[in-house]
Amino acid sequence: MKLPFNLRKTVIINLKHYQISSGIHCEHFLSKFIGMDFPEDIRIIFALNPIDFHLAKNFPELEFYAQHVYPTDYGANTGMYSIESLMDFGITGSLLNHSEMRVQEEFISKVMNKSKTMDFPVVICAENNGEADKLSRLTPEFIAYEPPELIGGNMSVTSSKPEIIREVVTNCAKSSVPVLVGAGVKNNSDMRKSIELGANGVLVASGIVLAENPLASLTSLIERL
Repeated sequence: MKLPFNLRKTVIINLKHYQISSGIHCEHFLSKFIGMDFPEDIRIIFALNPIDFHLAKNFPELEFYAQHVYPTDYGANTGMYSIESLMDFGITGSLLNHSEMRVQEEFISKVMNKSKTMDFPVVICAENNGEADKLSRLTPEFIAYEPPELIGGNMSVTSSKPEIIREVVTNCAKSSVPVLVGAGVKNNSDMRKSIELGANGVLVASGIVLAENPLASLTSLIERL
């Protein structure tokens, strides 16, 4: 039996809209992780692109979040999708305010208000300490701290801005909100350093998705924690 969420370290793998992990290639990509024996103290979540939400029901052993969500209901809302529709697909949570999909604070508040009535966890991304502090007061499941200038790069935030990670963790703790660390995160050293600085885990994308062997990269990321 897996440990409760609050006792597990979390890795969210954002599949973004990379060709290798989207559309006709997504099912093959996800199949690489079937049968992986994840440690009981590690929680792995895959953040799906909207065009791939339907695949969640094909992989009941995996956990899926959306990369974005709208504060809307079913109805005449062209181009949007609701929490209800995500839950119908088997999507159990969502990222919000990623650096590549920024939204206004009013939008975030509306999503959070609705998500809490539906027991639908939301991970809010923040670009700096001040934003993380402010958005943590909305009590999301996690604050994901990601300096935008490091996203997709070769330098990890754990190496470039470790002191800010600790500050973000301290500020978010005032609202009892745990922190994930993202931007340039690729290896076990990044994961270990994030945890040492007080974070609960990491938000990772290219370090896993674009790796020569994504399964081996994930295995390496979470080993000996």
